[in-house]
Amino acid sequence: MNEHAHIESKPKFSFIWFIPVIALLITGWMLYQHQINQGYTIFVKMASAEGIVAGKTQVKVRNVKIGTVETLRLQLEQNAVIARVQIDSHYDHLLTEDAKLWVVKPRIDESGISGMNTLLSGVYLELEPGQSEARSTLFTLQEEPALISQDVSGKRFQLKAKQAEVLDIGSGIYFRNYKIGQIESAKFNVDDLIMEYGIFIFSPYDKLITTNAIFWVSSGVDVNLSTEGIQVSTGSLSKLIKGGISVDYPPNSTASDVASALRQYKLHENFAAALEKRFNNFDFFLVEFEQSIRGLTVGAPVEYRGMRIGTVEQAPAQIERDGQPLYFQQDTTSVPVLIKIEYGRIYEQSDLAESYWQNNIEKWIRNGLRASLKSGNILTGAVYIELDFYSKAPKAVLANSSVYPILPSVSSGFTAISEQVTDLLNKLNNLPLSQTMTTFDSTLQEYRLLAMEMNKLISEFNQQDLAGDTKGSLGQINTTLSQLTSSLKQFEKTLTNYQQGSGMVDQLTDTLEELESLSNTLKPISKGLTEQPSMLIFDKQSPEDKQPRKK
Repeated sequence: MNEHAHIESKPKFSFIWFIPVIALLITGWMLYQHQINQGYTIFVKMASAEGIVAGKTQVKVRNVKIGTVETLRLQLEQNAVIARVQIDSHYDHLLTEDAKLWVVKPRIDESGISGMNTLLSGVYLELEPGQSEARSTLFTLQEEPALISQDVSGKRFQLKAKQAEVLDIGSGIYFRNYKIGQIESAKFNVDDLIMEYGIFIFSPYDKLITTNAIFWVSSGVDVNLSTEGIQVSTGSLSKLIKGGISVDYPPNSTASDVASALRQYKLHENFAAALEKRFNNFDFFLVEFEQSIRGLTVGAPVEYRGMRIGTVEQAPAQIERDGQPLYFQQDTTSVPVLIKIEYGRIYEQSDLAESYWQNNIEKWIRNGLRASLKSGNILTGAVYIELDFYSKAPKAVLANSSVYPILPSVSSGFTAISEQVTDLLNKLNNLPLSQTMTTFDSTLQEYRLLAMEMNKLISEFNQQDLAGDTKGSLGQINTTLSQLTSSLKQFEKTLTNYQQGSGMVDQLTDTLEELESLSNTLKPISKGLTEQPSMLIFDKQSPEDKQPRKK
């Protein structure tokens, strides 16, 4: 009995105390699972919440839902909207600090029409993951969608433009009219006053971008004026609307080494300007013109028989001598123009061209090489400088000034014709035509009066002869004959001034010869304008071949 009583007196173990603990653990586990299922919370800052609805607008990656916009709140400063977004737990690895978010809505751009499905379903947020390993919970909504995805292979480069027209983001990059990339970013640098573009070149076309590649703005319209007429070629519609950038290699050159990523290039305003930058090997010369340089502008070509060999650098030359501009010197009446002879234009290997020029320029000048102004465009009045040989030009040498060598010049072209016409008109104006005509008129009046007196005298003599009294009449006749003799001597003296070999006749003869020479010069132009009035704009058309007639 005692043992049994002792056993019953021991305290019994109860699980009642573990029930609250187990319930707490289960509740914690459920809360943890709920939090895990809820995902991760991020915040997106945006300028406007247009089209975004809390609890409805989704976040997608490649059209797969990964989250939802939970709430929308104004920032404290009320200049932005903060959206709280819940991301599913399976996609936390996508929330890198360099990830991008933007609104997908209907858009029309050069690539076509996109986002039309959002007209019914509403807009949504597209997320593009980045490459970083760090995570972030705060993002800024992009104004425009990312043009190039991170997983697209290719290379990025930088372009800087000082005078080229401004291009839009998304504009294409073309290699020989084939699109190989596009503009990703555009920014105006207020410090350097230049446009900075970030471009992306798709693979494998990034191999076309070499160290000697040149970039220029392409408007999509190419106008070519040649002997065959005007040829106009256009690119794609997007290229016409938004413009684009063309890239290629300089003429007569091949691709060099492939450029590394992020290399900087200069963006030129057109293809001609891009080619100008290649000719870095040049020498400066001065050309002094004894005539007006109206129409000659900076950048005008310097040619030799139609082949461009240089460029006008300054017109007039902005050079000082003894503290004064060169064209203000008292010992000269000429206008100096600074030009540069670019040896790369003469020959592809500029070093050989430079040596050839420097070894022969003095000999060429002694043989008549001169610079002259030629009309480049009659409608605009633009002129250029041409170098050519003139056998009748006065002797000259390559003069050396205190700054640059001086090339001799001559007057030619329309400028020479204008000066010839002016000189001819001045000579005609200086001829004593008014005095001569006055002398002739006075002499003729004297002869008219003398003839009237002679008629009257002869009539009276005939009447007196009939009456038998002719003595008085003979005296009057002698007096009249003496006056006639004096008048004839004066007339003879007047005619002597106009005889062959006299000074006035020689002057008149020279003037007529100059007039005939000028007329012969202008005859081809006059004939051409008569046959084809548009020859000043278009080349003169050749006459059609005559067709044989049938018998």
